[in-house]
Amino acid sequence: MMNCELLATCSALGFLEGDTYHKEPDCIESVKDLIRYLRHEDETRDIRQQLGAAQILQNDLIPIIIQYPQDKQLFDAVIRLMVNLTQPAILCFGKIPQDINLRHHFLQIVSYLQGYKEAFASDKVFGLLSEKLYELLQLDWEQRQEEDNLLIERILLLVRNVLHVPADPDEEKNIDDDANIHDRVLWAISPSEQQWSLHVLEIISLMFRDQNPELLAATGQTRSAKEQSVDVAELEVLRQKEQAEKKNTQFRHSRFGGCYVIQGLKAIGDRDVVMHKGLHNVKNYSHDLGKEVRRVPKRQQLASDGEGPPRRSALNVRRFLQEFCVEFLENCYNRLMNLVKDHLLREKAQQHDETYYLWAMAFFMAFNRASTFQPQLVSETVGVRTFHFIERSLTNYYEMSIVDKKDITSWSKRMHLALKAYQELLMTMHEMDHSQEEAVRNSSHSRPFKFSSHSLKILPCFPENKTLSYIFFGSQKHTRSYFRGRSYIRAGLENSARSYFWGRSYFRGNTV
Repeated sequence: MMNCELLATCSALGFLEGDTYHKEPDCIESVKDLIRYLRHEDETRDIRQQLGAAQILQNDLIPIIIQYPQDKQLFDAVIRLMVNLTQPAILCFGKIPQDINLRHHFLQIVSYLQGYKEAFASDKVFGLLSEKLYELLQLDWEQRQEEDNLLIERILLLVRNVLHVPADPDEEKNIDDDANIHDRVLWAISPSEQQWSLHVLEIISLMFRDQNPELLAATGQTRSAKEQSVDVAELEVLRQKEQAEKKNTQFRHSRFGGCYVIQGLKAIGDRDVVMHKGLHNVKNYSHDLGKEVRRVPKRQQLASDGEGPPRRSALNVRRFLQEFCVEFLENCYNRLMNLVKDHLLREKAQQHDETYYLWAMAFFMAFNRASTFQPQLVSETVGVRTFHFIERSLTNYYEMSIVDKKDITSWSKRMHLALKAYQELLMTMHEMDHSQEEAVRNSSHSRPFKFSSHSLKILPCFPENKTLSYIFFGSQKHTRSYFRGRSYIRAGLENSARSYFWGRSYFRGNTV
């Protein structure tokens, strides 16, 4: 039940008549009152839940910005309120609550956020936001006021919040190559400045969080007969499983099941097992039937990837994202990564913002390697400084996972991101070394390997790297994908790096 004061404030916003929204005279004061209410909500986020249940964003806020985009004060206030309402649930509670009641409120807010995300899957909303953002960015620095800078940042944060909302596959029930809500939001976004480079990178990472760079690079290419046969085999397995389920549902229960002897399957003694169930379950018979499943303590359970089953987006969405990646690499990647790296080194970023930098490095370098490999497009993130930055991040994440054991899952995920970036750097250098162009091969020889034997000992890519030596694998702390990436790097360093260095003429005769 909504609070009386909150209900009166929401009613004072205005009303929707057809496709036209009519605001009340004190609409802007009501918006500011809602912002004030959100500041004083309790630990269960009661105000946020009441506004979500009333669908204020879908029924009032979005129609207001569409109907009155020229009212600067009202537009600014509504954007502030929308940024607050779409704030991720994990930021509202600080972390995923362990208490049952708080966990219920947490999931309730997530469900409201998913409703907000569906409301943003509209060309009108993102078209209006992009036009407003374009107008503000066209202003010179002398003409741009502080309010304009805040509005630019809030629009970027709003887009970030909308893309951050997790999908609900049980509710959407989509299949591969079908457009879900996240795909529709991406389709609604139409294709900056230095101070917002981290926001831009975070938005890009959320756009591509469900995508595989290799599969995205292969979009539109003719599929091989082997890939088609694999898809046919998977569909055949699903069809047989569906037919088996239908057969089981159509099976008429027999009240006279009888007893049967399973020949060849011994019981406790020397005799064969006697089965007291119907013959349709004979293939699923096991000695473990009827036994209670042994409960595994929480701290001994295997770590989960938390990424969900892989899926393919709709073809038009994949083509749009592929074109975005190509244009981003050609026009923006080196410049944006340089700005983000500068923010990270000067500590102008927020805590853990380097994870977006590591993700972008791994994703776009993999995309570049899988499509038309052009090392000049990713030259900003290929070098000794990048190797050292990743090594420092790995060391920091490893040490924090030992100290902060309560949040060890988050630290292991960050360690996995750094490991994937490290792996992609090695694979890019390998591609450069085996390139058909002599200039590319020469550049791989000079970066980052053209050092004396003394400098070689401190290179992160050297096989005796201590970070990769003492970072172990724990099944309760790290995922299987982390183990595969770590094993690849260790094997690659031990088998190929030594031969790589010893194959260089300027290393022969030196003791390494």
